[in-house]
Amino acid sequence: MAGWPHFAKCGQPLSAAESWPRGGFDLESGGAEGQIHGRAMSRARDTASAAPGVEASAGKYPGKGFHIGEYVITDFLGHGSMASVYLAVDGTGHEVALKVFQEGPGVSATMLERFRREAEASKKLRRHPNIMPIYGTGRDGPYHYIAMESIRNSRTLEAALESTPMSLLRVVEIAIRIARALQYAHTHNIVHRDVKPTNIMIDEFEEPLLSDFGVAELMDWPSCTLTGALTGTPLYMSPEQARGERVGPASDIYSLGVVLYEAVTGVMPYAIQHGSPVKDVLEAVKNELPRRPRLFRKEISPDLEAVLFKALEKEPRDRYVDAEAFARDLERVQAGRRVSAHRFSILAYLRHLARRHQQGLLIFLAMAALLSGAGLLFRQRLLRTRFEEVVRRAQLKNALYMLAEAENGAGFERETPRAWNDIRLARKAMIGSDWSAARDGFRAAADISRSVGDTRTAAIAELDQARCEIMLQDRAAAQALYHRILTNPDASPAIANMAQMESIELALLAGDRPRAFEVLMLRTPPAEGPIRTAIKGLAGDLSSRAVAESVERMQHPFQNDAYVAAAIRAYLDGEIRLAVGYMRRAIELSSPPSEWPAPFARQLFNEVDR
Repeated sequence: MAGWPHFAKCGQPLSAAESWPRGGFDLESGGAEGQIHGRAMSRARDTASAAPGVEASAGKYPGKGFHIGEYVITDFLGHGSMASVYLAVDGTGHEVALKVFQEGPGVSATMLERFRREAEASKKLRRHPNIMPIYGTGRDGPYHYIAMESIRNSRTLEAALESTPMSLLRVVEIAIRIARALQYAHTHNIVHRDVKPTNIMIDEFEEPLLSDFGVAELMDWPSCTLTGALTGTPLYMSPEQARGERVGPASDIYSLGVVLYEAVTGVMPYAIQHGSPVKDVLEAVKNELPRRPRLFRKEISPDLEAVLFKALEKEPRDRYVDAEAFARDLERVQAGRRVSAHRFSILAYLRHLARRHQQGLLIFLAMAALLSGAGLLFRQRLLRTRFEEVVRRAQLKNALYMLAEAENGAGFERETPRAWNDIRLARKAMIGSDWSAARDGFRAAADISRSVGDTRTAAIAELDQARCEIMLQDRAAAQALYHRILTNPDASPAIANMAQMESIELALLAGDRPRAFEVLMLRTPPAEGPIRTAIKGLAGDLSSRAVAESVERMQHPFQNDAYVAAAIRAYLDGEIRLAVGYMRRAIELSSPPSEWPAPFARQLFNEVDR
């Protein structure tokens, strides 16, 4: 009966027929017969409880005061498709949870056999500290029973994860202990076959306990599962389980890998979730490769990711050789040591895909060969078009600054063709990260513009020249250029706003707060808009999170500037991980990658990383 220990401990009633995916999924023994039997027991429960003290006999349903073996029932806890669970006391008054299976009409031989196997498995495994403690098993007339510890104030792993945030190391520690419990079961020739979060209990001392061996396979007993029958819970099944094959210890390793994956990422390894149709789940389990855990939680280390991938290999022979090897690799993750599993690599992932889709790959290669001639011509044209687009995008941002402030195009009328030709060439050098050539080009353009009195165009060239100086590690030269722009009365307000923000950033990074305040006082920031938001964040009037939250409302050209400002604010506040995250967002938003301030964000990222 999937999930019963949780209710046995918490005193909550089970539903008459537990439904997938939270309960078990056994097409052979958990079908309509068991559900009908469970409902019959539910209807008879009130009648039975009215007859306390009655000894066990055929045809009677247990109730309060009912004797089964040496135990006296004190309360009903719940029932499922195979058995019912009661609270009981033994002859010494010790409280236990009593799992009872009653023979009778509608009860198949297979169901009885499964309960017998669970009782046998429970007796073999009673000594392990991370397996549900079992006190005894037996039979009293038509009643077969298993007496186990009734743990108060406990919850399932699923409930624990939903109610209390757990650190990665805590989740890994739980997985280590359950892996060793599985290893103990496997050495006793028992395969659990239904490892899932509701079958892992967290007791009142925060110790994990593996429970519910109701569908376990005793490898030294004849199988009672029909060929092709499914036993387990679809979302946590191994691929061989999903195919209806007889399974071994490697299947439990896979299921625990799914449990650990879900616990650390919050999602399943596949692109389906709880509640998806059974057919879709089984297809995903059999054929779909697990998604990278680090896509959902960046704190997951490459080593933990490698361990998860190895545990979730589709072929049993590619998984850990046993559950103990799985546990040892998880201990290496805890200690920060390199694991035995291979870390994720794009090349290995592609090789894995190629092995699984060999036929499709051959068809693809044949089609690629037929189209190669046309493809080469198309590629040449595409590269030329993309280069022109990169140049255009690199110029767009500064053009937007001027267009936003230019009055009837007056600024453009004063531009000299030679100066703007130098600016265009310098921007091409910036795209190629040739910062020295770009700096010299912008300097020449600024000198030409000033020589003819066009200080407006000079300010445009000087802004990009200052950025080149930053990339060349001469921030003092950059600050001098920013100061020239801010004291230039002809500079476009948009260009001056950018110079003010970037100058404040450099001053704060250098720890020169007086200089930052002086720059802030040189001119009034814009009344509203993304630049004002960024400057307020740098000044400490807004938190880094507030600046980042406002990004979605900004125009694209200014979003990465805001993320850099948020990163600097977070860095100054000592929130290094948050700062690194904002830098990454600034880099990701930049298209092309050379768009400012992405190069500056990469430079800062490398400094923080060191």
